[in-house]
Amino acid sequence: MKKVIVDVLKQLEERENIKILFAVENGSRVWNMASKDSDYDVRFVFCRPLKDYIRLTSHSEVINAAYDENLQPCEVHGSMLDMSGFDIFKYLKLLSGSNPTAIEWLMSPMVYWGNNDVPLRQYVQENFNPEKLFYHYYGLFKRNYLDDFVAEREITYKRYLYAMRGILNAEYVAGKLKIPPLDFRQTVEESKASLPEDVYAKLSEVIEIKASGKEKDAIGHVKPFDDFFAEKINMIYTGIVKKEIDQAVFDAFLQDCLHV
Repeated sequence: MKKVIVDVLKQLEERENIKILFAVENGSRVWNMASKDSDYDVRFVFCRPLKDYIRLTSHSEVINAAYDENLQPCEVHGSMLDMSGFDIFKYLKLLSGSNPTAIEWLMSPMVYWGNNDVPLRQYVQENFNPEKLFYHYYGLFKRNYLDDFVAEREITYKRYLYAMRGILNAEYVAGKLKIPPLDFRQTVEESKASLPEDVYAKLSEVIEIKASGKEKDAIGHVKPFDDFFAEKINMIYTGIVKKEIDQAVFDAFLQDCLHV
């Protein structure tokens, strides 16, 4: 599959007149929760020729594409390949602001193209804003909880896991002041001591159910999860560390990418 993805990325490079710096997986496959029918969530960072930045009309900072099993363009929903890329300017603005999505791209161990193991990765691991990461992940949990469970939408294993990933990642940041692992199974194991026994046991079971391909099956409410979520949605978190990041480090990386 990697060769197929690389071929599509080459076509995007030629069509858009861009240079892709790196392309990675960022989704259930990296979270170690993929099922056999999971799609491929390919994320990439690109730059344009220098002259394209010196103009009054700007190019798009985002490139999206999706393909079905026959590699024909299609809508994202139901696609086999879901591809999204950020221009280097947009990406570094997000990364310098400790945007979790940008950080996850940089940390992804599943690389399809190029190399994301750049010196900037080590810097970001040691210099990020915990407050920003915490509220991003807690916000994901809160939205999933309110939209899916309070609003009584159809409940699935996948929705439970997405809400659980949000709250466990948030508490991982708050408690350890570290970037959460992309591998959600690892996060669960590292959080085991702080989880109620019934939540941990059921969570381990549900992760395996999702991996078996039943992630979208409608299910009833899981009481250990519901009780856990109800407690966390009303919890007040204080003392989350806020850290300022040196923007000059990102400027230097940008200039190196553009050879200026």
